[in-house]
Amino acid sequence: MKKKFLFLIFASLIFGVLLVKGVLAVTATLRGEIIDDGGDPYLLVWFEYGTTQSYGWTTPVQEKYGIGEFSYTVSGLQECTTYHYRACARHKNYNDTNCGEDKSFTTPCNVQVDLKVNGSDGPITVSYSNRTITLSWTSQHADSCTAFGDWSGSKPTSGSEQITLSTPRTYRFTLTCKNSSTGAEKSDSVEVTLQAPGVPRVITKLITF
Repeated sequence: MKKKFLFLIFASLIFGVLLVKGVLAVTATLRGEIIDDGGDPYLLVWFEYGTTQSYGWTTPVQEKYGIGEFSYTVSGLQECTTYHYRACARHKNYNDTNCGEDKSFTTPCNVQVDLKVNGSDGPITVSYSNRTITLSWTSQHADSCTAFGDWSGSKPTSGSEQITLSTPRTYRFTLTCKNSSTGAEKSDSVEVTLQAPGVPRVITKLITF
């Protein structure tokens, strides 16, 4: 005779923010709970998860005794992706698999930032007579940005700013944008070389009396 049991399922997400070659690595701890073991406390429990309600991945099967919570941490999740999951269980001595309802969560999105100078990714060279440059930038999934290098200070997550260069040399402008919820951040830089002014031209004129 098959034993019937019920589930209560919920989840908590633990975001492991690791930037490896620009990729945000995310882990999620899936949690479920047996609220009725059907009278037989010897159970096997696991989770099914994936990017659709067809799931596609299954966590290792764990042994569980009686009612109570169980969990498993999955890693290697893609950033900015919605996952579906559900908790499953069966009695150890019966093939009576039962699964909880479908739930979903979305992993955090990696920060993106794009800084340009005069509309270019650079590096660029400008003449001394055109030494006023325009820095413009956009970002995604960020809530704050900070300037470094040859400019500084807090910046909006998108905008533009004109800067007049002074001394002929190579300037480097860096913008770092961050998501305070996940701790993820991304930087972009541009280089501008200011040429020295041209040699003054002079002529000698005839004297006058």
